[in-house]
Amino acid sequence: MFRRQFNTISSSPALRGAFFFTFTFLLAAILFCRPATAANGSFPTPAEVFQGRTFSSESERDIFYLHAIHDHYAAQWPILLEGNINEGVYIREPAKLLRFIDELGMAMRDQDDAASITNLTRVTSHPRFFTNINDYHPEILEATAQALMALGPHGRKALADSFSINHYRGDPEGLELLAKTIGEARLPDPAFVEALAATAFAFSTTNGGVYPHCTEVMVQNLLLLPAGLGEVRSHFTTNNIFADPVRFQSVIQGIADAGATNFKANLKSLDGDLTTQLLALRNNPGDYRDALEDLRNRTEDALETLTAAKGK
Repeated sequence: MFRRQFNTISSSPALRGAFFFTFTFLLAAILFCRPATAANGSFPTPAEVFQGRTFSSESERDIFYLHAIHDHYAAQWPILLEGNINEGVYIREPAKLLRFIDELGMAMRDQDDAASITNLTRVTSHPRFFTNINDYHPEILEATAQALMALGPHGRKALADSFSINHYRGDPEGLELLAKTIGEARLPDPAFVEALAATAFAFSTTNGGVYPHCTEVMVQNLLLLPAGLGEVRSHFTTNNIFADPVRFQSVIQGIADAGATNFKANLKSLDGDLTTQLLALRNNPGDYRDALEDLRNRTEDALETLTAAKGK
């Protein structure tokens, strides 16, 4: 029945035009939440925005729409963003939000648009998103990080600011995903180096502990950044290591995971220092000595891994 109706519509030019307009309007309504009115007047209709243009793909059409609202309907731009990037859409229509974020990143590339940055960082920074255990969408978090990086320096700084102590304590897995996205991009931005280093070497849980896997991921991806090697080395000191051997077990694992063969000399030196310290503490068993013993084992394992990697 539906197919026969569609064929009837297709056979009439007038009906085809009406159908195309209705279809375009519905697509825009599905993708973009458009308030009927706004403080400064009515929100533009798709007909006003598109002005009879045709597009080769839905993505091309959507990006044109975003450009048009941003450039010609400035008062409506924040309304459009707030209507599409919010907790309700995240929970009820994650696929639509994912598409919107992807296309927003393409539409606003290199423009450092303040309204876009403000709305995107809700996804990476607001507890309503990263503590929602019933609706957690890592693909949206990754897309948001990529969009913020695409927007420009201010977008990258906003993404770096998402690495907060509260985020660490509430959602270490989310920070791991953000770090991996940053590491894959390998952008030479000092804000990223600072953010990943703080998470790896300074952040702790409320009881003073650390999330081991999160620390590993931070170090591994920090070493992918142009200035990351120097940053890790600046923290890799005897005083720091002996003060926090549990954290540095994970740091060393991150170095091994990154295949950072240029750390072999540092690890060999540390292995010797640990052997000496363990001998000095042989008559003082306890948690601290156990942590040093575990650290030496991790160090020796990392040396074996890096030696094998260098030989390949």
